[in-house]
Amino acid sequence: MDYIREPERQTPIVADTDLLVCGGGFAGVAAAVSAARLGVKVLLLEKYGFLGGLATGGLVITTPPLDNGINREIGERLRARGVYVPCRDSGEEFESIGMHAIDPEFVKHDFQTMLAAAGVAVRLHTLVAGVVTEGERITGVITESKAGRQAIRARILVDASGDADLVFHAGAPFRLLRKPMTMMFNMVGVDTRRALERVGNWRRMRTLIKEAMGRGELRFTLGTEPEFGAPGVNAAQLVYDGEINVWSGNLPGLDGTDPMELTQAEFVTRDHAMAMAEYLIARVPGFEKARIEVTATQVGVRATRQIVGHAMPSAQQVRAGGSPETVAKPYARDEMRIPVGSLLPRGVENLLVAGRCLSAEDEILGQLRLIPVCSATGQAAGVAAALALAAGRPPAELRVAAIQEALARQGMDLCL
Repeated sequence: MDYIREPERQTPIVADTDLLVCGGGFAGVAAAVSAARLGVKVLLLEKYGFLGGLATGGLVITTPPLDNGINREIGERLRARGVYVPCRDSGEEFESIGMHAIDPEFVKHDFQTMLAAAGVAVRLHTLVAGVVTEGERITGVITESKAGRQAIRARILVDASGDADLVFHAGAPFRLLRKPMTMMFNMVGVDTRRALERVGNWRRMRTLIKEAMGRGELRFTLGTEPEFGAPGVNAAQLVYDGEINVWSGNLPGLDGTDPMELTQAEFVTRDHAMAMAEYLIARVPGFEKARIEVTATQVGVRATRQIVGHAMPSAQQVRAGGSPETVAKPYARDEMRIPVGSLLPRGVENLLVAGRCLSAEDEILGQLRLIPVCSATGQAAGVAAALALAAGRPPAELRVAAIQEALARQGMDLCL
């Protein structure tokens, strides 16, 4: 590889904060709000011009129940607006786990309202480009934006980037996973009654597409079967009549942190989304007057960098009903629990992670990347960060019981 040598330069420090949260998805918003409610000065960075992460940018707008901790608050806000509703005609598997449809536009707005009410400062359109370290501490983050290269000082940080960007830039250990990517899209104008007479239920969209492939009516090379907790080809009825959310198949084997491979993924998956929609409109009763309303802002990336944390629980440990180290219980009626060590990367003492880049065995990561888990781990990371600041010590040195007590006061029932 050739290199260029950049001249030495001074980077202006544009902000100084107690807690810096990088990433404005469900994990980052939960972390920022939860910490700010404990009196911490918080700044949140987000690369897009809106909040919600892959839920809004990737159209991942069906979710298991939002019913514990800050998840409950988010669910109640959306339900009050009429935009958090059980998925209908989704098949027994989806309905048995209580999948709900949400409206991404209301998520964007509710999140900015929650951050403002908590007193969180926000910088959108901002990319993390590097970090400044002293020993095993991050003292600042380098950003890039239309304003150029800038720096932000922080005492403690939460990496909610999804891709463990701060961990990567700090040189801390991580594993890189290549899991299937999917382009999500929404269709409107669907006569759902007639479509379901043909399909049976939305889960059987996979069967319909495979049959079309077998007859040579649809050229489709993406994976159609479930993988890594992803349903393959699938569809779900959304909040509004005549609108469905479609999974356009799995593209395997690419690196979601490589811009060239991401470009390939965007083009290939969007091609398939268009071909799939065209087939439905042309050949399937109920879709004659339908159209694509929107494709996702970006391809759905399910896993990239996973931190090497102080704990790496197995599926059995996550499902075992908790331990003295538990700090996140995503669901009120599910035994899944996550230990604090999953949020603590090795090699950086003033950093926590939240969301899909946490530390766990591969066998359970497909379930730990879902929206309620991101929010729950974000709430735990934000509370732990606030307590660490108050105690003047690294998060790894906190009493876990203190984190648990603070989470309970914020409405997370850990069922310990």
